[in-house]
Amino acid sequence: MNAWEFAGQPLPEKGGEAAWVCTRAETWRGGGARVLAQFHTPGGRFGAVAAKAEDVPACGDREPRVLAGVLWKSEAGHWYLLAAGSPGTKSLRATGGVEGSAKGPLLTVRTRNGVQADLRGGLEDGRTITGLR
Repeated sequence: MNAWEFAGQPLPEKGGEAAWVCTRAETWRGGGARVLAQFHTPGGRFGAVAAKAEDVPACGDREPRVLAGVLWKSEAGHWYLLAAGSPGTKSLRATGGVEGSAKGPLLTVRTRNGVQADLRGGLEDGRTITGLR
């Protein structure tokens, strides 16, 4: 098992900085790796699982890239889509229930509770990456 912080993201409305952590584990039973993207808010004891997948190369030695997003509610009650890509991500785009784009590995878009978005990132080497599910 390994876990590493792939991004730090300033939260809207002076909410501090969140950490994005990727965890990859091979089970003793076999059957492939489990990958989790976790979102940790400042001062929180536990992270929220933002995305998970099985049998994918993401977040590992062969493919260290990862992209994930989460809905986050500010103390003032406003909802945001927050997304982060691993190092080497040069742009992000959200489509579907919420639309937005950003240059660089971080995306923040004000939205409403319950929306779902498809995430896509552009990598420095010209490839694209989709959000971990």
